[in-house]
Amino acid sequence: MSTDPRHEPAIRAPAIVVIVLALLVGIHLVRQFIGPGLDEWVLTYLAFSPARFSEIGRELPGPSWLAFTSMVTHTLVHGDWTHLIFNGAWFLAFGSIIARRTSALGFLALFAVCAIAGAIAFWLDHIGEITSIVGASGAISGLMGAAFRILFSALDWGGIHALQNAPQLVPRMPLIVALQDRRVVMGILMWVAINLLFGIVIPGVFTESGIAWEAHLGGFVAGFLLFDFFDRGRGWEPSHPDDLADTRLH
Repeated sequence: MSTDPRHEPAIRAPAIVVIVLALLVGIHLVRQFIGPGLDEWVLTYLAFSPARFSEIGRELPGPSWLAFTSMVTHTLVHGDWTHLIFNGAWFLAFGSIIARRTSALGFLALFAVCAIAGAIAFWLDHIGEITSIVGASGAISGLMGAAFRILFSALDWGGIHALQNAPQLVPRMPLIVALQDRRVVMGILMWVAINLLFGIVIPGVFTESGIAWEAHLGGFVAGFLLFDFFDRGRGWEPSHPDDLADTRLH
């Protein structure tokens, strides 16, 4: 069997990524058969609503602690198959990059932290409102933010295949370096612009209810800023380009 990296699949997902994705698909599949009444109960317990942190939250179904657990559990349910497929592809791409740099528990912790940051950002823009969010896009946006800390380093040091063949050796950009890198800054500005465009200027293009752009940006910021605490790969100073020589494209 050939070991030439050029013949490897574009995405070789780590086990933890496959497990999480299978869980998301499994939950959505089960929801197709449990009936509308039970499905409404599932959404009540898992979806995140800012109203739960206000006086009106006392009138919502379910116990008060749902205000906190739903900041993470909203990632487990999706609006429809299109929503899930889009998020699943996004998760495979950026989740695979980050999972190769963290432990399985570290990956789940980062995913949860970004989900919470996304929920907080959504809450700040909808304080007291009876609205809700579902889907893993805020958390996945956080994984994307974390990936920005190593993605451009990989391009410089060994090509994109370095993230697959020697992921631990790709240097992680310090925040000060990342924020001075023109590619990183342009990527961040483009991500913000896309979310503001489809979330505020022309909402409802992809879904009838629009996208939770606040959760996307909140998750992204958390992943970008906090990746250092979860990353088990190489930092900036000890790195040397010769370490990645074998990963360069031919």
